[in-house]
Amino acid sequence: MGNEATLNQLVNEQEKAVFKSMRTDMETGKAVLNVEQLGYFLREATLDNTILRDADFKLMKSFKKHLNRVGINGRVLTNGYDVNGETDPEIPAADVDFGANELDVKKLKAMCEIEDDEKEDNMTQAQFEQTLLQMMGERIGEDLEYWALFADSEVARSDDPLLNTNDGWLKKCANHISSRSIAPSNGMFDIEDGPEAMFDAMIKALPPRFRKNRRMLKFYVPFEVEDAYRNILINRGTGLGDSAQIGFNALSYKGIPIEHCSTLDDEDGRGMLGNRVCSMLTNPKNLAYGIWKNLSVEPERIAKNELTRYWFRIRGDVDYYFRNGAVVSVMNSSDAEALPELSRA
Repeated sequence: MGNEATLNQLVNEQEKAVFKSMRTDMETGKAVLNVEQLGYFLREATLDNTILRDADFKLMKSFKKHLNRVGINGRVLTNGYDVNGETDPEIPAADVDFGANELDVKKLKAMCEIEDDEKEDNMTQAQFEQTLLQMMGERIGEDLEYWALFADSEVARSDDPLLNTNDGWLKKCANHISSRSIAPSNGMFDIEDGPEAMFDAMIKALPPRFRKNRRMLKFYVPFEVEDAYRNILINRGTGLGDSAQIGFNALSYKGIPIEHCSTLDDEDGRGMLGNRVCSMLTNPKNLAYGIWKNLSVEPERIAKNELTRYWFRIRGDVDYYFRNGAVVSVMNSSDAEALPELSRA
């Protein structure tokens, strides 16, 4: 439905004023958020979502965007002279790697409904706009980070129609390592050795070119890993342990910051992975996500029920600049649950 038709069917003046402030998409005629509204919506969507807040955001003006990258593989310096002191004509050329991953936006929808009485009795124009932008932005942001991490196009639509639409950061990562309880013959770390063993294995699995500047990296971990590491610091009986016990200071391991990402705690996401728990190591700016610039909100009037449904349509995608510039570690849910208690010993 076009924005003009939308305005004609709205009966609440405060609501009508909000939709008048939106702009009309020239192709579809639908109401889309203006620049200020879109900025507000996206701030709310990322405010409490750890990885989305850190990642490299792209406001996309087309449905596809190349994430261009360039790098040089291997060594470039060599002895440039032969045994006679003459310039060696056989110096190998540097292997320059030009490439690009691509953001290709997928259609996603969300819906909320508000009864007429609630609007008439409780909402000013500002409050109505806050509901549409702030509250829905916050909730959509939570689902967006869940989708950005756990999406897997091989998941059956009947199992999770959201995750089915795409492949997320966990799947697209080029370097996956497992605990020995999952892979006894080639697992990279033992849970019994604590979270430090996992951190060391993740650092080792990251290609050398990506671990040169450790302060640019970050561990994103679930609650169990963060809690276990804090317990270990507490047990050391040092000033650092005291601060970990009575405060909530930022954590790091060998110079790499550690941050809890609550989306990695999501039971549905873990279930889709076969009751597995993931942690991630990467440079946050290696993570890219894009949102199509035209985010539309379309009301659907249900007169007989005296309510209006609001359909949000958003297009987005996620990828890495360098897929081999990240490591994802995997452990069983049962091991993750035991980790905090093991760390107290």
